[in-house]
Parts: sequence; C-alpha cells; structure tokens
Amino acid sequence: MSIRDRLRPYVPSQLRRLPGDLAASLVLLAVTAAVVSLPVIRETWIRAVVSLPFLLFVPGYAFVSALFPESPRADRDPMSTPRRHPTDLERLTLSLGSSIALVPIVAYVLDFLGQGFRVVPMLVALGLFTVVCVVLAASRRFDLPPARRFSAPTGDWYRSIREDFLSRETRGESALNVLLAVALLLATASVGYAAVDNPSGEQYTELYLLTRADDGTLVTDDYPTELTATESRSLVVGVRNHEHERTRYTVLVRLQRLQSDGEGMAVTEEERLDRFEVTLASNGSVERPRVVTPTLVGDRLRLQFLLYRGDVPADPSAANAYRRAHLWVNVTTAN
Repeated sequence: MSIRDRLRPYVPSQLRRLPGDLAASLVLLAVTAAVVSLPVIRETWIRAVVSLPFLLFVPGYAFVSALFPESPRADRDPMSTPRRHPTDLERLTLSLGSSIALVPIVAYVLDFLGQGFRVVPMLVALGLFTVVCVVLAASRRFDLPPARRFSAPTGDWYRSIREDFLSRETRGESALNVLLAVALLLATASVGYAAVDNPSGEQYTELYLLTRADDGTLVTDDYPTELTATESRSLVVGVRNHEHERTRYTVLVRLQRLQSDGEGMAVTEEERLDRFEVTLASNGSVERPRVVTPTLVGDRLRLQFLLYRGDVPADPSAANAYRRAHLWVNVTTAN
C-alpha cells in the first residue's frame, strides 16, 4: 500500500477531490504558516527559505488558476468561440507577475492600516487570498468536463516548456517570457526578502513630556523646575508606539539626588513618585496626565521618567530602561 493510500482515510473528501497543484498550494501555505509561527524556527534562515517561495509564487499561481481553469491542450467544440488559454510557460510567468503585483500592494496596505511591513500580517492576508482563489479555481475546474480541466503534471510541464524552446516559431517568444519571469522574480524577491528578513522595518518608541499652556494646548515648553515638597504638580507623559506590533509599556517616575563620586554622578537618595502601564496598538499613542508629589528636598534633583516594554525589572535604572527622559528640578520645604 502506498503512502497516498495510507493517508487517504485521514484526508477530508473535499480535499481528496482537490487537484494536485491546488492542494500543493494549500500545503505550502500551511507549512509556511507553521514555520513563521514556531518560536524556534521563525528566528532562523529556514523562515526565509520556506516563506520566499510562497510569497514569490503561490498567491499568483492560485490567482491565475482561478482565471484560467481550462487546459491549453483541451479539445474544444469546433463550433464554439475560440479562446486562447496560456501555455504552461505563460502560466508560470503570469503567476510570478501576479505575485509581484500582489505582494507590494498587500504590504503597503497593511502598513497603511498600522500593521507594519511584517511577514505575519502579510502571510495572513496572502494566505486568505490564496485560499479564496484555490476554492474558485477548484470550483471552475469542476464545472468543466474532465478532459478540458487544467492539470499540472510536472512531466507534461517539462515537455511543454522544452518544446516551446526547441520550436523555431515560439523560441523567441519563450525567451522573452523567461527574461520577463527572471525580472519579475528578482523584483518580487526584493520585496519578499524585505518582509521576511527585516519584517519589522525601523522599530522604536517615543517617550516625551508635555505641559499644558494657558489656552489648554499641550506644548513641549515651560516645564516645572521649582517644586514644593508635599505639593502636587502635573505633567503630561506621552508614549508613541512605532514597534509595528501591539506593545505593553510601563512608565516609572522617580526623584533622585545625585552626587559626584569622582568618575561620574551617583544616586545617593531617591523616591518613587509614580508608576503606570499602558498598552498601545501599532502606531498608537497616548498622552496621559500624571501628578508628582515630591517629599525629597534639595537643589538640582533629577525627576526621571523610565519607560520599559513589559514589566519593570527588579533594579530599574537609566541603563536598563528602553527609553528615558528627565527634568532638573529644585524642591523646597513647604512654608
């Protein structure tokens, strides 16, 4: 018993009827999704090796299959209207061409929607597109008589492409198709590689401080420098997420007394004034009013704002913070 016969009982009947080339498209989609999702594999070169063939070919092939369900070698009714169907070489070229059109469009639409130029959202979008096209392609093929349905036996593909090159009538056209396919392959590879090898683009987070002007607008000016112990002062802390993914942040606010130790400035005393968490979607931002009430008294104290992705470590410092900002303030005793 062959492997195919052994696996047959475990495959749904709908999938068993699916043409081999369309089933292979779904299998490659599933393998790519698994490779991109598995924590151990997704950080290795295997992701690029598996993802690039999918991005370069499968969506376009599914699209072309939905457009042209009929075999170019099918016998047609001589009374019917003649229609030209792409040869095997043309079908491959059209598949690459469709992919080069789809991949950049999907990438930039996702970036416009705030998902970023990343492989996971792109794979989800192209995967859904591929599944829809595969369903349409299968439906259109099943509507045709079996003799007219397109099939993709690799042996026939090889012979068909070889005949195109050996035939004097089609040799020039075939060479142009190959050159076009190579150009499309290189162009699509550049876009696909950008998404796979550098899926997040430039990633960073903004941390900034604001104050409220007399007219109520927020400005980056007129920061408080003179504070009074036990009296509250308000500031607005802004955070903007450019990490291309949903991110949870924690902001820690401290007041520190510093003293020179001969090599630099060392913290000799500090107090924690505030702490808050915020979760932002990609390209999301928040400007949150906060109140600080110092009790530490002294001149030139550092009012420090530390931002962390996730939780604050056990020993927070400017060195281990993801982003930081500070103000120099004087704190006097209340009268």
